[in-house]
Amino acid sequence: MEGVSHDSVTQPVDVYVGGLAAALRGPRATRLEMITEARHSLEDAAAAYEDAGLEPAEAQARAVAEFGTLREVVPGYQAELAAQQGRRTALWIALALPLVNVLAPLMWWDSPWGTDHASHLYWVLVDHFKYTSFLAAAVAALVVAGFSWGSRYLRDGVRYARLVGLGAVTFLGLHGLVGAAVFGLSIYQWPAAATWPPVLAGMAVNMGAFAYAGLLAVRCVAFAGTALRNRRGVLA
Repeated sequence: MEGVSHDSVTQPVDVYVGGLAAALRGPRATRLEMITEARHSLEDAAAAYEDAGLEPAEAQARAVAEFGTLREVVPGYQAELAAQQGRRTALWIALALPLVNVLAPLMWWDSPWGTDHASHLYWVLVDHFKYTSFLAAAVAALVVAGFSWGSRYLRDGVRYARLVGLGAVTFLGLHGLVGAAVFGLSIYQWPAAATWPPVLAGMAVNMGAFAYAGLLAVRCVAFAGTALRNRRGVLA
């Protein structure tokens, strides 16, 4: 590929790859890998045309033309990025929720107060939070499977990813409210919990896990939405 010139940012390959990078929305690592692979493919094709006797600029223009227009190429790339984000969202929920619940008892380990006089509502909320966490994790695991071997049965992977994102956003919002209610009742019934280090550390971990899951879910909806717009010929 020595014959391919990169002296100017206005070279056809640079312009094309820049447009591709600007149009794609998705997980950073996957997105960069796609862009890098596209550049390498274009440079290899341009080098082959130069070896055949074309001038560098003409060789790059020919390679870009054969690769396809952005309107032709972007939708496929964006659909893959949306699916990757959906899988990442579901995988995080499948792994994080059980772990958070398994570690939850450590928040109360060796605490100076007892839980014998906790209200009935408190235990109802605790059980609801715990069981729905494990149920949601199981559903998320099935969703991950849907993005892998189950993808062959999906009619529309982009809409599936968008549904996963919307479902995750809804679930996390409602589940987070239950978790906040449990924490609020804990502080109300045992004021010392507000300054108990294990409780504070546990709440920080819970909030961090939920915040990250929410960020993944919101991005999932956004990336899938971009993919759907691309299908209609609208590049972001």
